Amino acid sequence: MAILGHSQIAVTMEIYVHVVQDNQRAAMSHMDRLLKRRRPAR
Repeated sequence: MAILGHSQIAVTMEIYVHVVQDNQRAAMSHMDRLLKRRRPAR
């Protein structure tokens, strides 16, 4: 917020919340792939 010069956090969140969500999805997908590789074969 301060770096971007927004006077309200709501402005920053409204503009950039999709970036955070996309990053969370990518991280969860990556973790899922890593954990599936470590799962023992049945």
